[in-house]
Amino acid sequence: MTKTRVLTVLVAALTLSMPAFAGGSREDRGASPAPTVTAAPEVYSYEALVAAAQAEGQLVVYDTSSRIERVAANFEAAYGIPVSATKMSNPEQIERVRREVDAGNIQVDVIGISDGPVLVNELIPQGYVTNWVPEDLASIFPREFQNPLTYRLEQRIFGYNTDSHDAPPITNIWQLTEPEWRGKVMLRDPATTPSNIGFFAALTREHDALARAYRAHFGREIQLTEENAGWEFLLRFFKNDPVVLRSDGDVGDAVGAAGQSDAPLGFYVYTKHRDNETKDLRLAVNFDIDPFIGYASGTHVAVVNGGPNPNAARLFVRFLLTEEGVGPWVLEDLGGYSPNPQVGVHADDELGSWAAWQPQLVQLDDELTWAIGQDILDLWLMNAGR
Repeated sequence: MTKTRVLTVLVAALTLSMPAFAGGSREDRGASPAPTVTAAPEVYSYEALVAAAQAEGQLVVYDTSSRIERVAANFEAAYGIPVSATKMSNPEQIERVRREVDAGNIQVDVIGISDGPVLVNELIPQGYVTNWVPEDLASIFPREFQNPLTYRLEQRIFGYNTDSHDAPPITNIWQLTEPEWRGKVMLRDPATTPSNIGFFAALTREHDALARAYRAHFGREIQLTEENAGWEFLLRFFKNDPVVLRSDGDVGDAVGAAGQSDAPLGFYVYTKHRDNETKDLRLAVNFDIDPFIGYASGTHVAVVNGGPNPNAARLFVRFLLTEEGVGPWVLEDLGGYSPNPQVGVHADDELGSWAAWQPQLVQLDDELTWAIGQDILDLWLMNAGR
């Protein structure tokens, strides 16, 4: 198996594929102002919104998932409004929105973006997009997912190959820093995956839990060379030669391939477990890792300011908050969830609800990631793969 060493991405650090974070040191960075939820200028009415939306032209939507095309077709069937929907990466969306708004030549109406730190620290406060929550759904939609508005959730978890292991192979996250797992943990490249950087940033906040897990595993107090147990874990894990692959699909395929006697551990989105059937993989969740099995991340939706179809854009946002709108991710596919408590989950989900997954997942913090993300990335580039 060929390892893609992370040092090869040093050149890529100068490109748009790299996550953007605030500048300065760990100590002197300040948080940007939190975004505000902005209502439509007119008095809200669902019926009036539908009528105004239907009077506009073709809606243009960018999203990080190819399933946005299916959602677009469902929206057109429901409202008769044609939608041009394109799968587009976070960096490309960000660059296009900046360019279009700055030039006053705005083509896109709605973006579905998972790079929360850039959204809440640049795109919203600098006026590129608006965070809009429909008033008729605000009372049932959890407030913690309204600002920025999160329309779907997923988890990235540690998984293993059941041909190689009869039971979950690790029970404590510190095992990933030990020689047994050197060069045997696969993950999507953090240098081009903002949510992985967000996870690593969150671990610096969870330092008490990591210190306790260290005591439980090693039977002694941790001796720090970094400022807390979170930073210490990152340094040791990065130095333990994790294997970088391009995508979650690549990770899932490599870890889950049938017939392996000593497969690596993988860190990938849970939705890849759908491939157990379609690709004959052997993936299983490594549950019960002390203190967590992975992290929760969200995809946010925002209206582009000055877009050509503002009412249709808002109607599309509302559509994504409903079961009909988000269904292609949460009902038709394993591993997607809606924050809307009235929306169900996939029939094959192992725990049966997002609430059941949450206690085992680290929650990301966009402000923390923005503040220290560059430090995390620097630590990764200097140590991983060596």
